[in-house]
This record gives sequence, structure tokens and C-alpha cells, in this order.
Amino acid sequence: MLAARWKPSMVDMSLSLRERRVMVPPNVVVVLADDLGVGDLSPYGSRLIRTPAMTRLAANGVVCEAMYAAASTDTPSRAGLLTGRYGARYGLPASTGPGTDAGLPPDAVTVAKLLGSAGYATGLFGQWRLGAQPGRHPLDHGFGRFEGTLYGTDVTPLAWYEGRKAVVDDADPAQSARHLTDAALDFVDDHRDGPFLAVLSHLGPHAPYRVEPRFHGASAAGAYGDLVEQLDHYLGVLLRHLDRRRLTRRTLVIVTSDNGPRYEGRTQERRGRKPEVFDGGVRVPFLASWPSVTRRTRDATPRSLLDLTPSLCALAGVGPPDGLDGEDMSALLSGRPSPGRGPVYLFFDQWLNAVRSDRWKLHVAFGADRTAYMPQLFDVTADVREAYNLAALHPGVVERLRGPLEELRDDVAAEAAARKETTTV
Repeated sequence: MLAARWKPSMVDMSLSLRERRVMVPPNVVVVLADDLGVGDLSPYGSRLIRTPAMTRLAANGVVCEAMYAAASTDTPSRAGLLTGRYGARYGLPASTGPGTDAGLPPDAVTVAKLLGSAGYATGLFGQWRLGAQPGRHPLDHGFGRFEGTLYGTDVTPLAWYEGRKAVVDDADPAQSARHLTDAALDFVDDHRDGPFLAVLSHLGPHAPYRVEPRFHGASAAGAYGDLVEQLDHYLGVLLRHLDRRRLTRRTLVIVTSDNGPRYEGRTQERRGRKPEVFDGGVRVPFLASWPSVTRRTRDATPRSLLDLTPSLCALAGVGPPDGLDGEDMSALLSGRPSPGRGPVYLFFDQWLNAVRSDRWKLHVAFGADRTAYMPQLFDVTADVREAYNLAALHPGVVERLRGPLEELRDDVAAEAAARKETTTV
């Protein structure tokens, strides 16, 4: 009887070793940068900034070449990544700060809460940017451990927290990468038997560009480049720690950014910068490596960081909640044939201003202005600068893309209005 219990079933025998590994939920590490240019990483062609740790991930995993931020500004983008829903649905501002009640509402369901329901230990290390009031804190949104800041480097003084307690009143951003990495390593050691979700949310390379003294002048790209190389260094520290703990092969590591670069940083010659919805402002790096499962792939399908939540749910065996805006790309992350994706919609704060679908990118507004020189249609596979408006040549494409965009815009606006009405009653 005991021998029979250990004998693989016929179903198990029919699966490949790779497929059987996928059936075991992975540990998940998400490394989130702040305003990192897609062209500032070696796997995306950077020559002035060296990122060997990111190169290691790319050599054994997925490089997404058309990944888009969930929104063009900080807070809505982070909300989208963690919930799989547009931040505009929650009426979120471009960025939260002290003295405001804005933030991710208590009823929002995060990927941390979803994976926690499946037995994952969950931790957030670094910046939150999604509110500080009761019900909006990371510990209220499914994270079992929090060490970091409630805001970004545009807030001074910037307190560093352990849980709900501020332990440093004015934290030095130059030291943040080391501190959040050390906290994450302790978390990994505490939960090495897994599964765990660790989100390392770096404060850089958002301005001001401050680094530890040993990284001054490290790159050929000035202070911004030094900060990117510091971030990569601590990613390497994390990867080597996983190696030593023999966790590498059962851990999915993802590196991305909340937006494109603002003042400095390379956009791969694409037009625009944060907070614009031209590709330079919203196209972000995305590397994913799960060494026992992922295949070395360069994926050109347009995708969104909204897709992270449904994908991690699928890998963890958790049913996603209704009403998600993201799409499941777990097949891509687990070495199976790459799935397609529907249109990627691009928000500037609460305004839905553009959509990317296959080769086409349609803009219907610039910021809050819906009158100036619109619509604009670009073939971004041939015209990466979004320099030549083809709307007059392809009116059918414009109408095909604009109809669903307007429907989604109205749906999101209606939900945001209903939430606002509820909170003001």
C-alpha cells in the first residue's frame, strides 16, 4: 500500500518534467524599480550602464520587449501591478503623499492577499506609495511583513518603517537598496521552506540620484547610471543568496519598473518620458527567470504589468477574483507556448489616453486635453518615435480601436465616480 502511494499516476507520467515542475507553486520575488529606463539594462542594449545580474536573469529567462506600465504615474501604476486593475478605478492620484487620505481602498484585493490565501508568506520591502491611513497600509493589504517607506523620494523627510512603527525619521535614500535587500534576505531565510512572495520596491533610480560612496562614478552614465548599477549590485546579492540557500531553481524572479524614466535614462530612442503615454514614458523593462521552468525567450507581444496578478495567481493555483483588467501570461513565465494578448490600454492618471494593439498605437488625448491634434495613430513597429500620424490613412483602424477604448473609459469612470460617491456619503 505504501509503495502504491509513492508510485506516479498515469496522469503524472504523461507530463513532461517541466510541466510537473510548473505544478509546484514557485517562490516569487518581484524587484520593482522606480522610473527605470528600458534602455538602461544590458539585456536591452545598454552600453554605458553595466547590469550583470540582470544579464544573468535574461540568459535563463524571459525578456519582454513590449511591456507597458499599468499607468503613466507612480501610484496608479503600482496599484495596477498589485491588483491587476486600473488604478483609475480607485480614483488614485498621480502620487500619494503625507496629509492626504488617498490610497488603495480597503476592499481592493492585492496579489499578496490572494497568494496569502494559498499559504504564501508575503513581504514588502521598500516603498509602498499606496496610502498610509488605516485600511490602506501594506499590512492591511495582504503583506505579512513590511520594512520600508510609505512614500517615495519626492517626500522629505522620509521615514523608514518596520511594520507600522517608524524606526528612522529621515532615511537616506542612498542606503535604501542595501537596507531593503537585507530585510528581504532575512525574510527569505525565515520562509525558505516556502512558498513565499517577496516584493523589493526600490526607491531608485527616481531622482534625486543618491548612491553609496563606493558606487560614485561606477558607471559611464553619471549619477543616474551609478544608481542603476547599485540596484543591479543588490539584485546580484539577492540572486547569490538564493543560490546559497538552494532556492534558485524553485524561485521565479521578476525585474521591472513602475514607469519609464523622467529626467534621465534611456528610452531606446522612443518618444516621450514619464508621465506621458508615448512609449518612452510607459514602456518598461520586464525580465523573468524561473531556472527550472522558464525558457530563454525574447517576447515581442505587447503586454501590461496588470498581467502580473492573474499570472501569479495561475502559477500559485489561486482562482483570480472577478473584474481583473490584466490577462494571464503564466504560460510565458513557465516555458510554455507564448499566449497572445488583447489591446493594452494606457492611462494618464484618471484619463484613458491611448491604446496599443499589435503594431498600432492610437492616442485620443494628451494629458487631460482631448482636443489638440487628435486622434493620432502610429505604426510603432516601423515608427518607434511615434512621429508620423497615420490616422487619415487608416480610419478603419482608428474606429476599431476607439470604440472599445471609449467603452472602457466610461466603465472605469463610472466605477471611480461610484466609489467617490460612497466615500463622501
